[in-house]
Amino acid sequence: MSDRSGNNKKLIAVCDSDLSYAGRLVEYLRQEAAFPFEIRLYTSTETLLEDCDTREADLVVIAQSQYTPAVAQAGLKNLLMLNESDVLLEEPENISKFQSIANIVTHIRAKCAAEEEPVLPSLRHGRPMVRIGVYTPVTRCLQTTFSMTLGQILASRHRVLYMNFEAFSGLDKMLARNFRGSVSDLIYYNECAREKLAGQLEMMTEEAGGMHFLPPMKSFIELRSIKREQWSSLLRTIEKVTEYEYLIMDLTEHTDGLLDILRTCDRVYTIVRDDTFSRARCFQYEDLLRRMNYEDIRMRTQYWKLPVFREIPAGIEDLTRGELAVYIREQLMGGGSETA
Repeated sequence: MSDRSGNNKKLIAVCDSDLSYAGRLVEYLRQEAAFPFEIRLYTSTETLLEDCDTREADLVVIAQSQYTPAVAQAGLKNLLMLNESDVLLEEPENISKFQSIANIVTHIRAKCAAEEEPVLPSLRHGRPMVRIGVYTPVTRCLQTTFSMTLGQILASRHRVLYMNFEAFSGLDKMLARNFRGSVSDLIYYNECAREKLAGQLEMMTEEAGGMHFLPPMKSFIELRSIKREQWSSLLRTIEKVTEYEYLIMDLTEHTDGLLDILRTCDRVYTIVRDDTFSRARCFQYEDLLRRMNYEDIRMRTQYWKLPVFREIPAGIEDLTRGELAVYIREQLMGGGSETA
């Protein structure tokens, strides 16, 4: 199916007269599972068949009690029945409705992935990708501006990918763009159709100031639903199937497994300030690293104390022209970094 702009629009239709059950399944697909499809709920066969979009839906998930002769004859291209009896049927494809929603969603993921056209992955030929993690417990300290400026500076000589882990990044509004999906799509492909991830990543990647970036999560609900193991697996896959030389991760506490991600970074940049509250937050953060046996993170952390800048470029695509960019270049060159 397509929207009015002609873009492909992925759809999963859920049909069940048990509104309590169907509502929980739909809510899980939309939020906990961060499913990269539009999810529509129908409480009757009539409303399901009245919607012309469902004829081309990527998947129709329907309760056995709603699987009527009219549904069977409707020509739905991909259907999964939730079996409400004790005996599984030969057709249509069916699974027990009375199992955990997480198991049902796993089956839905696999079924949707099986319908995708295969895309051959690329293989890495260059040197290992350098991971740079940017994180600070200090608030309102230009962390994202710093991360994106650094990325654009590096992008003048290298292939750079930026990932934003904020709860509400606002990047789509700031750039006045409609992003094609979000990182949750890549999580989905990495788990269910890894051979297709390279093509999806290439299709989704945006560019700003010469730096590539992935559309971030749309909300903190979506972000928090991704577990540390999923992040770890996705990052390994990105390194394997792309030729990016640098990955810059703009990290926050909303990220499950934050410390484990920082531990995998080749460099960690932490912005600090001299006021009482900022020093106290940094002390508490470093104390946490000690108590949780993550002191290796602190050992590879470079602390940045930024001066006061008179002006920061308003446009995201112009960050390399400001005072912050000059300062970053000077610090990188002063440290003898190859990235300068």
